[in-house]
Amino acid sequence: MAQQHAPLGEVNRSTRRRRAPPRRGFVLAAAIAGGAAAGLLPIAAQAAEWPERPVRLVVAFPPGGSTDMAARVLAEKLGDALKQPVIVDNKPGASGNIGAELVARAQPDGYTLLMAATSFATSPAFFPNLSWSPTRDFAPVSMVASVPIIVAVNPDVPANSISELIEHARKNPGKLNMASPGAATLTRLSGEMFKLQAGLDWTTVHYKGGVPAVQDMLSGVAQVMFANASDVMAYVKAGRLRALAVTTAQRSEVVPELPTVAESGLPGFDVSTWQAVVAPAGTPQPIVRRLHKEIARIMALPEVKAKFQSFGTDVAFADPEELGQFLQREVSAIDAVVKKVGAKID
Repeated sequence: MAQQHAPLGEVNRSTRRRRAPPRRGFVLAAAIAGGAAAGLLPIAAQAAEWPERPVRLVVAFPPGGSTDMAARVLAEKLGDALKQPVIVDNKPGASGNIGAELVARAQPDGYTLLMAATSFATSPAFFPNLSWSPTRDFAPVSMVASVPIIVAVNPDVPANSISELIEHARKNPGKLNMASPGAATLTRLSGEMFKLQAGLDWTTVHYKGGVPAVQDMLSGVAQVMFANASDVMAYVKAGRLRALAVTTAQRSEVVPELPTVAESGLPGFDVSTWQAVVAPAGTPQPIVRRLHKEIARIMALPEVKAKFQSFGTDVAFADPEELGQFLQREVSAIDAVVKKVGAKID
């Protein structure tokens, strides 16, 4: 999502200090400074010795999806680099909120990380009473991947292009079902945006994940789906589904033969999902920087890029500062889209 928004302001906290005699104030200041320095020693030592035991990489989704597959490729390489196992721990449920909350409440010591996906940024717009914030409770570490969203149809739909799909849907208002892998997903939102921008009338059917949504696409219960490439490309190659376009601004290296929605009749249409590594807020910066350095090196390896593309994912890069700014923009932009299309959790 490309909409620009001003960064969130920080809350200023001030404490009222009583005036003290100069000499006493100097002594107190020195004591405070010394105490602060002493307090920093364990953190510095901890960061220097990290990691001394296995690192847990939480995935807030079931095994087998694109986020899980990306996490397992990264975990193997990262474990080699850190000389400690990196263990993928699947904690699915509540649109990814269970896994995210677990990491938000974990000790900020570098031993618990989250492989965040786009639902990490969509949740605040759908769950107003969310107990965690993607921009407040996490330390950004590194962007990992960009996942193209593919517009796919059941082969019985008489459409080989976006323009033909729009024409068919307009001639058959209310007769098409759009399969959604989850009410709070960006793939669902991309379909709602497409529907609104093209002026269409179809029914959105929500499923508990991409796998059951794809199964109903294959059986013909649903006719249209905006899906992560990793969820549908095997079926597209087998001729059981038809891919019409990608929703990104530019064509994807994963499926370069597919045009974009923007070039196919809806100018300006640009949506993509992503994956990134984040840690609990307060994780020592030396650990964050070490993690980013190793992850960026791993994502640049040709064999990793090839592996990611094999399951429909492009590698992507962003350092902690860039990722933090991206998350601020993404959360704001998604909130605006949710309000515009009137999307809700059914």
